[in-house]
Amino acid sequence: MPLENKRLSEISKRIENDDEKAFREIFDLFYFDLLAFSRPIVADEQAAEDVVENVFLRLWQNRKTLGNINNLSAYLYTATKYASINYLKARKNTCDVAIEELDDRSLYNFSTPESSMIGKENVLSIERAINQLPPKSKLVFYLVKEKGLNCREVAKILNTSVRTVETQLYHSLKKIASLLEESQVIQPRRSTR
Repeated sequence: MPLENKRLSEISKRIENDDEKAFREIFDLFYFDLLAFSRPIVADEQAAEDVVENVFLRLWQNRKTLGNINNLSAYLYTATKYASINYLKARKNTCDVAIEELDDRSLYNFSTPESSMIGKENVLSIERAINQLPPKSKLVFYLVKEKGLNCREVAKILNTSVRTVETQLYHSLKKIASLLEESQVIQPRRSTR
């Protein structure tokens, strides 16, 4: 079990035992990421905040069943996705929402501890390369590379096949590498012929 999943599992157990401090840890860890995830679906900042807060409210209300959840991160993203879609359905804005149809109203934050060690100019080049990806590819990249979900979990969240997620991730990484080569952030790959 990866360290992050082990840590989340330990925090989940504490929440199951009514530990409000542990719940606050989960809230602080995921709130802004889930907000960024919900925002392009509901297309409204306040609605996204309401959706995410309701997801956390339901998490606390159902805390005694947290032991049944294998991956809290995947669970929270899935719950946020469905809560966002249910918000839209309740507002009669749509009957069915496909991730492909969402516009790119929000840019995901791709800063990591490693990015603080990379030159500012290179970080901007990397962020530009990531932001040039199509919205669904960017979301797949974000969930896999930034949030640490595996392709199976991302496929479940996005209602698509694991192979589709793997293919999108492969093409995204290839495109990012190509853009970074063009901007001379990384050295061109040598041909193996």
